[in-house]
Amino acid sequence: MDPRCHYRPQEDDSRPGTRQEDPHKNQDTFKKKRKCRFSAKEQEILVKEVTEHQHQLFVTSKLPISRREAIWQQIVDKINSVSEVRRTVIECKKRWHDCKRRTKEKMARNRKAALQTGGGSPAHQEPLDHMEEMVAAVIPEEIATGIQGQNRTEQRRLPGDNAHAG
Repeated sequence: MDPRCHYRPQEDDSRPGTRQEDPHKNQDTFKKKRKCRFSAKEQEILVKEVTEHQHQLFVTSKLPISRREAIWQQIVDKINSVSEVRRTVIECKKRWHDCKRRTKEKMARNRKAALQTGGGSPAHQEPLDHMEEMVAAVIPEEIATGIQGQNRTEQRRLPGDNAHAG
């Protein structure tokens, strides 16, 4: 196990013999540290499971909240079966949200680079990795890149305007 990922006792920086006991403070108190980042295996399970259940978790509005929470708990149980650190439903939901957000941002940057004058250079685009490809598969294109509409001159033209005809 990674010792940086768990709780450790607070360090006592008082000098010997001069320490005054606080009756409300237990010597064995633990200082909470941040948990480790999700490992590649944990993230792979999270993305795989959420994409498999994405219709039930996000699309079907008639599915009871208790059923959705049960699905999330199953996902967390699978992650915890391979993890050294216990994960919670809230942590996994947040991690999924972060993965989705980062993937959308990357897709938008790639789209912007591709639309630059001259067609954009592939050198300016960041290829999606395997996990991001899986996440991107469940994100509708319009959400990631915006709805592509008409340009401004076409929007201002009135129906029947033949100024550009011919």
